[in-house]
Amino acid sequence: MNILSISDAAVALKDGFLFENLDLGIDSGERLGLVGKNGTGKTTLLRLIAGDLPADRGELARRRGLAVSILEQMPAFEADTTVAEFLYGGRAPEITLNDRARRAAGTQPAHIEKELEAYGPVPLENRYAALCAELGLEDMGRLLSTMSGGEIKKAALARTLAPKADLVLLDEPTNHLDLDTIEWLESRLLAAKFAFILVTHDRWFLDSVADSILEIDKRRVYRHPGNYSAYLERKAERWAAAEAAESRRLANLKIELAWLMRGARARATKSERRKDEIRAMQAAGLERPPSNFVFSSAESRLGKKAVLLKKASVRYGDRTILDHVEYVIAPGARLGIVGPNGSGKTSLLKLITGEISPASGTVERGDTVRVSCFEQTADDADPSVSVIDYIRGHAERVRMSDGAAQDAVLLLERFGFNRDFQAMPIGRLSGGERRRLQLVRVLAEAPNVLLLDEPTNDLDIDTIEALEDFLEGFQGCIVAVSHDRAFLDRIARFLLVLDGSGKVRPFNGSYLEWKASLDAASDSKPGQDGRKKTQAKDKPSPAADSPDSPSPAGAAPAPKKKKLSYAERREFDAILPEIEALEAEKATLESLFSRQGASPAEIRKAHERYDAVVTLIDAKTSRWEDLAQREADS
Repeated sequence: MNILSISDAAVALKDGFLFENLDLGIDSGERLGLVGKNGTGKTTLLRLIAGDLPADRGELARRRGLAVSILEQMPAFEADTTVAEFLYGGRAPEITLNDRARRAAGTQPAHIEKELEAYGPVPLENRYAALCAELGLEDMGRLLSTMSGGEIKKAALARTLAPKADLVLLDEPTNHLDLDTIEWLESRLLAAKFAFILVTHDRWFLDSVADSILEIDKRRVYRHPGNYSAYLERKAERWAAAEAAESRRLANLKIELAWLMRGARARATKSERRKDEIRAMQAAGLERPPSNFVFSSAESRLGKKAVLLKKASVRYGDRTILDHVEYVIAPGARLGIVGPNGSGKTSLLKLITGEISPASGTVERGDTVRVSCFEQTADDADPSVSVIDYIRGHAERVRMSDGAAQDAVLLLERFGFNRDFQAMPIGRLSGGERRRLQLVRVLAEAPNVLLLDEPTNDLDIDTIEALEDFLEGFQGCIVAVSHDRAFLDRIARFLLVLDGSGKVRPFNGSYLEWKASLDAASDSKPGQDGRKKTQAKDKPSPAADSPDSPSPAGAAPAPKKKKLSYAERREFDAILPEIEALEAEKATLESLFSRQGASPAEIRKAHERYDAVVTLIDAKTSRWEDLAQREADS
């Protein structure tokens, strides 16, 4: 059933339309993902649907009594706001009704009580308490100004999801959340009965929860059925078909132009209608999407030693954040850091940069180490300074990784800032543009140890993929803290897992391998009846009327092979080169065993690594076979 429809709508800015000719219908229970480059109007479209922004043209019709709840990207609050006050400060209709009931305590009109009963037998207060308990927000009197970004986002999620709503609008819901909370939200949305529209740069999350994709492109909104992987497949097919049509057009145009160039007589005898057609062919070239800017930067030479942490600890007051961390970050390391909010991930990065000193233990850096950190939020650059002057303040000329020397103007163009943008004051840039500018500044410093603290926050998907392409060719060390599972799995080859108690445990493998090991450990634990768990984690059993449930005759149909998800396809593409690299490392270690003069310590360390490499080769080979079989069967 349709709950909201938009007809021929347009929203204008000072210099033209942000989008126009918008026709969109939303049905009850729909799960929509909204994608588009930074600045194309994703948040504006959510505000239009929520009723916070009027359309400059067109009509918007809502079902009578439609209840809408919205999660804003950056919720606003006063410094003295408590969690409880924040929860009841939302704009969902049930929150407003509860607020009226609380104000009328003791003299509550009958119609308010009747309206509250329509929202179900469980009071909103109880739903808030249950959600906050699940999210670890026990103290309702705590001030939001004392909470971390992740904790504030959790409170905002509780405020959005607890009230009964027909349509929920979620603007970057995974920003600042840890991986466990993201997976909690994922399962919550998959079980939801309300319709929702989701804006996110998290491709893994988007692929899991959305069953249709809305794309904003060139001031239009397009709907694509299926999840994000299906959207990418159709987009690739569409461009392949367009490229084929373009090739045919160019071939025909070449013939016609050659005829016209044969001389004045030919031009005279050719009909004016045909000449107009040729001119139209010339003007009708395929409008290709602008090519992604290519991230590239110089790199300073890194010696044999990068960073060594020896029993390093960090304490804030009586609390130990990191406890006796022992780890060697070797040249060329690809290291991911994971753990719950508040477990010390950012503190670990600050130890590496030297921004904070260990309370005990030491941090040693090689003489040739040049560290740059892409911090979690945009830096506090003077908003009145122009983009070009900001970069010139950090690097007037930069030698790129391809050997080319570029001044600040060309460097910014290489990163997608045209010359009109460069004269603009930083204060006029969007959040995503500021983050991209911050990234240019970090890479212009020619680091050989690159630290990334939630690098995907506020970036659009195209920019994230361009950054991933750059990082794959980066020769220095990469240490990344990220809640973006697709990003983390593509970049990191090793993980440091922080458990929140100060302990740091290394894991030799990718994010997917780590999750697989956790799932395997969970499945092997005995349940309450003493038997091992066999049902996959967070997988609901099929409903009675589900196409996956047994047929009336009792015979269960053979399960249909599920297509590879976006993350699995990226994994499949990368896994063979990883196996080849491991095989090469295995051969190198085998040659070491027969080498004369190797010390006992070297041999022992090589044997430990050899066992790990053999295990990884077996695991990755098995995984590749599984993915290849699914790819062939789908």
